[in-house]
Amino acid sequence: MNTENIHIWKMEPIQAIDLQRRLRERLVFEDYTGEPELIAGVDVSFPSREIALAVVVIMEFRSLRVIEYYYSVEKINTPYIPGLLSFREGPTILKALSKSPEVDLIFFDGHGIAHPRGVGIASHIGLFVKKPTIGIAKSLLYGELKDCPEEKGEMSPILAPDGRLLGYAVRTRMGVKPIFVSPGNRITPESAVDLVLRTTGKYRIPEPTRQAHILTQELKGQLIL
Repeated sequence: MNTENIHIWKMEPIQAIDLQRRLRERLVFEDYTGEPELIAGVDVSFPSREIALAVVVIMEFRSLRVIEYYYSVEKINTPYIPGLLSFREGPTILKALSKSPEVDLIFFDGHGIAHPRGVGIASHIGLFVKKPTIGIAKSLLYGELKDCPEEKGEMSPILAPDGRLLGYAVRTRMGVKPIFVSPGNRITPESAVDLVLRTTGKYRIPEPTRQAHILTQELKGQLIL
């Protein structure tokens, strides 16, 4: 997969925050038309405190069949700072993506624009790959939310303090906690929810990121560090 190197990664937190504010202005939101053929799911785990493992799973959209997977293992020295997760995980994700074929759409375990400065991991990496990207998170990082109805397929908007729509809490299973879906880049909140629901089976998490997570756990146990 082709990626564009839009900035260096090593910088102080104050510089990273300023960069996020500038990158937010480069994001594009448009309806996703047509049907994707190949999609990818991305997940990151940490076999040790200083080692990141990023996995990219390639799937057929219609069948949700896993075709192949690619991964990268990198030593990192960037600490975890809330709101700056992409600066810790981003380089390893990009190396894994660079090994994979081109796809039509990428799902990330994390947030898109539902982020304090509007640039979560799905948005940030979306600017590097120039493809539609979606963030799917298990908990809400930023924004205001009313109760989400209990029925499967129901959703509730996630709103910024100024009233802007950031994404949706989506109920993928009856009586199970919702997931939090936000656009990364080159897609709208509504298109993102539609594609997430179309890739969700009997589990709470959509298959692209669920399969990527399964593989991170399997590979983590196999790595000799």
